[in-house]
Amino acid sequence: MNSTPEPEVYLYGSYASYAAAKTRCYLRKKGIPFVERVPAHPRFRTHVRPNSNNHRIPQIELKDGSVVQDTAAIVDVLEAKFPEPNIFPPGPRQGLVARLFEQLLDDLLMRPAWHYRWNYMDENYRFVGREFGRSFKPQGTDEELDHYGRVIADRMEGKRAGIGATDDSLPVFETFYKEALDILEAHFTTIPYLFGGRPSIADFSLMGSLFGHLARDPLPASIMKTRAPRVFRWTEAMNTPEIQSPEFADFPTEFDAQDELPETIADLLKLSLEASMGRLPRSADMYNEWVRSQTAVAAGTPVSEKHDEPSIGHYEASLRGVTMKVGVGLYPLWVHQRTLHWFNTLDADDQKAGRELLASFGGERLVDLELERPLTRAGSYIALG
Repeated sequence: MNSTPEPEVYLYGSYASYAAAKTRCYLRKKGIPFVERVPAHPRFRTHVRPNSNNHRIPQIELKDGSVVQDTAAIVDVLEAKFPEPNIFPPGPRQGLVARLFEQLLDDLLMRPAWHYRWNYMDENYRFVGREFGRSFKPQGTDEELDHYGRVIADRMEGKRAGIGATDDSLPVFETFYKEALDILEAHFTTIPYLFGGRPSIADFSLMGSLFGHLARDPLPASIMKTRAPRVFRWTEAMNTPEIQSPEFADFPTEFDAQDELPETIADLLKLSLEASMGRLPRSADMYNEWVRSQTAVAAGTPVSEKHDEPSIGHYEASLRGVTMKVGVGLYPLWVHQRTLHWFNTLDADDQKAGRELLASFGGERLVDLELERPLTRAGSYIALG
């Protein structure tokens, strides 16, 4: 007799995918029965993609046939259906930082993840290219896999200018990766997850860069395994359904009840704010200026159905002495807007505590951003509210 639970979710993704790494471990740690399929599956072509009008992964299909694309949107939908175990620390300080990390950890590690994958082709490509190839032709020959891998590589090359990748900036990206590893190695020596004994939204977000790219691609994985072996072990533990890992068998599977930030988390927040180069406040300012010219656009209208992460421009910023262009995307603002909505539900004392915490890092404006027109989603696309 087959005792396997009927899946609540079909996940369409790839193990080489940055974003799918977040969704996969979320489903596992939440205990939501799911089956994973690659985009080459016929159901993706005949049902999922036509319903989302989007080719990007991850996407999920629920029991009723409805489809959701994008990790943050997937989490929002599934949290409403499966609220336990809670993925948000209940304390206002930890709860705020965990939510901020959903975007800030991408600002910290997205550039190193891209860089180590696509700028070290000799070291990585035989693995990475064929990994992507199997998503499109799972039982394909090496030659067929290499063809699809080159398609993805060419597409990723187009992101070079948008993330400020230059000869001067690439060493900075590597420095941020190694500094983040050192902080996390110290943290995971004594604490199993970022905010205690239970994974949070921040842990799932961190898996995008650390597992989707940096723990699996040959070159950065070798750096992680030798410089931060506990971080590598954490990526393995995050891909199991059990909350408790063997190394922390006696650690309570709860968030820290004292709502304190360990020194390592404070260091990670400081590094993330530096790496972000003020992107959220600057993006909000530029968005508010841009949206004033959109008064004729009806609520619910997608900004673009060609780009599900539309950009409205760039600004220049300096990161450790290197000037680079920073993209102003609406997707990070939409993600952050959810944190603002939550923060505004807190009482005055908790809001004050949050502002004081961020002020000590120069990030207090993060909770005081106001968008002149809210952002929403129309299907799989960012839209004006």
